Parts: sequence; C-alpha cells; structure tokens
Amino acid sequence: MNPAAGGEASPQRELVMSMLINAVAPIAVFYGLRAAGVDQWTALMLGLVAPAVKAVHSVITKRRIDMLAGLIVTVLLLSVALSFLTGSPRTLLARDGWITAVAGIWILLTLPRTPYYLYALRTFTGGTLREQINAAWRDTPAFRRVVHAGTMIWGSALLLDAASTVVLAYTMPVDSVPLIGALKLVALIILAEVIGQVTFRRKGIPLLPAEPADDNPDQDGR
Repeated sequence: MNPAAGGEASPQRELVMSMLINAVAPIAVFYGLRAAGVDQWTALMLGLVAPAVKAVHSVITKRRIDMLAGLIVTVLLLSVALSFLTGSPRTLLARDGWITAVAGIWILLTLPRTPYYLYALRTFTGGTLREQINAAWRDTPAFRRVVHAGTMIWGSALLLDAASTVVLAYTMPVDSVPLIGALKLVALIILAEVIGQVTFRRKGIPLLPAEPADDNPDQDGR
C-alpha cells in the first residue's frame, strides 16, 4: 500500500483500521471475557473500551472531530446510555450494526466530491496505471460512473451488514451474535470486493487512456 500524500493515512487504511478496532477488537474481548466467566453485559461493555480509546485518540491527534470519529463517538454514547437504561446486552450487540452503518454512510457521503472507490484505486495502484486512472477520472464521464458504482457497491454492502446485524442482535442467542456477525461482515466485504473488481475490469479498464507509444525504437530499428 502506498502512503498517502503528506504522510496522512489513506482513506482505505483508515476504514480498515476503523473496522478492526470498532468491530473485530470488541468481538475478541467479548469471547475472551466470556471464556473467563464474565457475564454477557459486562463483557460487551468492556469490549467498547478499544473503540472509545480510538475515537478519543483521533480527536486528540487531529485536534478536531472528523466526520467518521464524530459519528462513531455518537453511536458509542447512545448505545452505552441505552444499555444502562435497559440493562440489555442486545442493545450493545446492535451497536456493531450502527458502527458498520456509520462506515457505509461515510463511504456514500464521498460520492459528491472524490468517491471512496477512487481513493481505493489510487491507493492500490501506482506508476502509469495510476496516471491513467487520474486521466480517465478527469476526462471520461463513463469512467466516473464506474467509480461511482464501485463506491455505491461498498457503501451498500456495509449498510446491508448493518441492517442484518441489528436483526440478529434481537433474534439470535446473545453469545452467538458476535461470531455470526463477524463472519457475515467478512463475507459481505469479500462479495463487495469481487463485484467491484469485476465491474472495474469489465467496464472501467476499457475506458482508461492508452499508454503513450514508445517514440524511441531500439538500435536495430525494431
């Protein structure tokens, strides 16, 4: 992965780190504490420590509350408040759905300016291919539509995960929900990646400008 300009984390990396800390870490903490005999509600509450620390760290280091961190902090505070009021671990389980909803909404909100999928393409490409992508984005409306479609695919996949997670939180056994939710999220991410790649290869790559011809033939004239 290429570092983002100016030494800042790329949107792709920021999203992945957010998902790891806000989704994966709480699941690991939950099952570790449950194995140690801790009750469901306490294990879920302690699982919120990593997301809370990440959100506070983001505010301190950036000296501002960006959209993603602000939305996550809001979700955390609301879920904790509701859980204290209801005493229900299911309210905390539903939080995972709201977190992925935040990520999905964040992706969709990039559509009007520089879509998330364009960030991803720039992050994982370099050299001539990146230059071709930048040129196609600048000059080719059809290519811009492909990029918008890729962004929609990713945002929609996370929103689908969010909705299904909330349903699972209130219908499945509490101890089963974190694992099922994690497997479901991985499956949807893989599906979104496959669909996005197929769409880009079939509809986006043909729209890239051709590489410039070599104007300097070798010494044999070939």
